[in-house]
Amino acid sequence: LAACSSKSSESSATASASAPESSASASATASVSPTAEATTTVEPGPSMKGEVVLADYSSTGTFEPGTKEHKAVNVAIPVEPAKLRENSVEGLHAFIAYWQATLNYLLLTGDGTRFTNIDHTGDYSTVAEFFQSMYASESGWVIGSERPMVLSLTADRPTKDIRTGYYTWATEMVIDGAEGAGVYSKTNDRVQPLTEVFKYPGKPVAGQIVAHYQDGTWRMVRRAPGTASASPVPSLSPSASAEGTASAEATTASAEASAQ
Repeated sequence: LAACSSKSSESSATASASAPESSASASATASVSPTAEATTTVEPGPSMKGEVVLADYSSTGTFEPGTKEHKAVNVAIPVEPAKLRENSVEGLHAFIAYWQATLNYLLLTGDGTRFTNIDHTGDYSTVAEFFQSMYASESGWVIGSERPMVLSLTADRPTKDIRTGYYTWATEMVIDGAEGAGVYSKTNDRVQPLTEVFKYPGKPVAGQIVAHYQDGTWRMVRRAPGTASASPVPSLSPSASAEGTASAEATTASAEASAQ
């Protein structure tokens, strides 16, 4: 009986000792969870961070900013970069540079041909239509500025969504706040500062470029599929009057701007 009792105690002790080990093992197993698969990537390469500048322009003379007496004279014409339609990060950078340059050309001349030719999604057609209409009616134009909008990339390289192929590139936008830079209304003989026209807060506005490559060209959109985050160039909302009465709202930048 004593021996039996001893074996029973040993058996009980063994069971007690193994129980915590089993629980610990179960706990450790439960704490391990599958690693989430990455859905974005940053392709390696040199940094492209900084102000976006188009390398080549075609000019017929010395630039003269617009005044109350005349529109801007000899505005340099943006020349398409060699990599504009290349499916690469370098191609995307070239597209952004040309996009910005053609937008500024539109703001200074009212000629939106080059801008609308690359704005394939039509997401920024409202701002183009507003300024084209203003210039066509000769009711107003931009004065005192050579580059109304300046865009900078604040990340070295863009982030790519490997599921959708969309690229996102963080940006900052600055509107020319120099004295005299504005939209002149010929009807009212009034100048509205560009910073007021575009409701610019007086400091760089953060946004992002969202674009994807399709059918041999880059296409910029306000937001990537399935997201509600703001994109490209931050929003620009022209409020200058045409013919003294009309007003328009336009959204450009990511630049989802950026810039919905």
